[in-house]
Amino acid sequence: MSGNLFLWVTSYAVNAVWQVAVLVAAAWCLSRLVKRAGAEVQHKIWVVTLMLATLSPATPVIRYYFAQQGSTGELSAVSPEMVANMPVRHIPLTGSDIILRPAVLYLVSGLYVAALLFCFLRLCWLLHGTSGLVRRAEAASTEPDYAELWRTSKERLSVRSAALLRSREVSGPMTAGLSRPVLLLPATFMEDYSHTEFLAAVAHECAHIKRDDFRKNVLYEMAGLFTAFHPLTWFIKSQIAQTREMVCDRMAAEELRDRRAYARSLLQLASKMQAATGGVSHAMGMFDTRILERRIMALTTWMPRPTRFQRYLWTTSAVLFLSICAGGVGLMTRTVAAQTASPSAQAGTPGAGKKQEAAPNLDCTYYDAEGGKDVGHAGTCGYDPMDKKRYVCYLNSDMAQSQLQPACEWRVRRAEEWKRRKAKESKQP
Repeated sequence: MSGNLFLWVTSYAVNAVWQVAVLVAAAWCLSRLVKRAGAEVQHKIWVVTLMLATLSPATPVIRYYFAQQGSTGELSAVSPEMVANMPVRHIPLTGSDIILRPAVLYLVSGLYVAALLFCFLRLCWLLHGTSGLVRRAEAASTEPDYAELWRTSKERLSVRSAALLRSREVSGPMTAGLSRPVLLLPATFMEDYSHTEFLAAVAHECAHIKRDDFRKNVLYEMAGLFTAFHPLTWFIKSQIAQTREMVCDRMAAEELRDRRAYARSLLQLASKMQAATGGVSHAMGMFDTRILERRIMALTTWMPRPTRFQRYLWTTSAVLFLSICAGGVGLMTRTVAAQTASPSAQAGTPGAGKKQEAAPNLDCTYYDAEGGKDVGHAGTCGYDPMDKKRYVCYLNSDMAQSQLQPACEWRVRRAEEWKRRKAKESKQP
């Protein structure tokens, strides 16, 4: 079982390298095509891309799971002699496997697991920092005018449960909170900013709270952990963040009923705010994405807003296209096999011509659940006579019992290669 785990982990990492790139290229083209549909549709495209980029490299594991669910586990008995006598056409020698040396296999899987663990611990540390930031914040004591603006914004965007806090550790408005949404403001925000600027900032952050963006962002970060080693995964997450900010800008501008006034307030807020501090936090700041110019252009440039039906049609078409792309790259997924010592290499050693080459090893481990734990038993690799593309491990003590094991594929293939080479050598004078 541990051998299969190393193969699956390496297969996932190797296939993710090219599959994520293909899906990002498809999503980028789609986002350009649906630009007129608005940031909402583009945001959904990048979210779907992130999910598909996480699932596509796992196609071999998914196929194995469903094949195992459909397997009866009671295939006809096959002995090692029968495997050696199987005709060559039964072995699909298509070269679809990625053959790696065991040392390379362990290196790739080890580096991938280390990167995964590092990114997971980093996410936990950021969430812990955000939790501490919220705990240390104080309730904001607002003047009657600011309190009325805060109450009105909450009512308009239906976020009555949100809390308004002040903190000396933040330089601008931020949204956080897993259990309860929280809006964090700098300690002197009310004194340094006008009513109009306060209303613009609050409206924008209330839009984040209404969309539940903080918890969604945590989910996206967890989904992206599996391909976090890939630079394009970070590009996907940056596109998600940028389109999310533009969606919230639209919602806030609609609340204020004046897009240009909201755009001016954004410029004023950005010019007054200090650079973000380097604290450990996962809270979403108002200007973290650093695309202010693009946001201002989207607010001040008039474009006809598509209807809900048009947005639904664009979104459905884009998701369908991305799903087809993901299915295509999933079908092209390459499994990883470990390289074994070649008999021809042994023949090149001194004295090898005087010794008979040994047949490739077809041994495997048949795992049986006993007492809630997997117990290994001696087995022999072969394939299902009813389906020549399914490689299984037969229990030596009861050859009627078998279980699917992808690792058996390369063993059976090498047995066939050895048999063909021996047959060719026997014909030579």
